[in-house]
Amino acid sequence: MKFLSHFIICAIYSTHAQAAETSPLAAQNSVEDIQPHADVIVTKYRAYQGKLQKRRWNETRGYWVDPYWITIGTQV
Repeated sequence: MKFLSHFIICAIYSTHAQAAETSPLAAQNSVEDIQPHADVIVTKYRAYQGKLQKRRWNETRGYWVDPYWITIGTQV
């Protein structure tokens, strides 16, 4: 009888310990932990036909932000 009561007590405490171990994992994957980050935009410059031009590049997604080069100077 002592063995059976000891076994039941151990089973109850081990089940409780398992539930406590899984709860931090559930909190770790919550939606509140997801934080959006802004895209990294860099400005590229070039000299083209004697003119200084610029264009913005999205380094995060890998595409041009501006559809064409913008002339910012007349002589290079």
